[in-house]
Amino acid sequence: MIKIAHFDPIIRIDLARTIAGRGRYWTTAYLADGLLIDSGCAHSASELTRYLLGKPPTHILNTHTHEDHIGANGPLQGQHPELEILAHPLALEILENPRLQRLQPYRRLMWGWPEVSNGKQVSDGEMFRTENFSFQVIYTPGHSADHICLYEPELGWLFVSRC
Repeated sequence: MIKIAHFDPIIRIDLARTIAGRGRYWTTAYLADGLLIDSGCAHSASELTRYLLGKPPTHILNTHTHEDHIGANGPLQGQHPELEILAHPLALEILENPRLQRLQPYRRLMWGWPEVSNGKQVSDGEMFRTENFSFQVIYTPGHSADHICLYEPELGWLFVSRC
């Protein structure tokens, strides 16, 4: 299930697996100037890729590698081989082999196993620029060892994953 909300110039994309006609265990991705921040879970990957057909992202920046945040990386990179996926250095091994992480049964049921994707690292303090925005990468371990936030200093925006 997918729900779209426009907060110009940002698009918020809420994603969930549908069970009995209702979305369960929602996760959120954001589209900002062609930058997709997180990509939801594997069970909602086909809906996200369909939604993005007319507006493919230029980059994906993952806040961390839990399965509900990297689920459409592989399918999107399969559709667009030039698509760069960016993440903290500790995340790269999981992107290349998502089955390295241990998923309890409820996580496999609700979010599924992500497909393999290839990523490049972004480091703490690094600036990532889109056409209209500059995002500073802030390393924020805690929820996961590879967790980052994105700060847009000119506008005061902070993108933090919804766990």
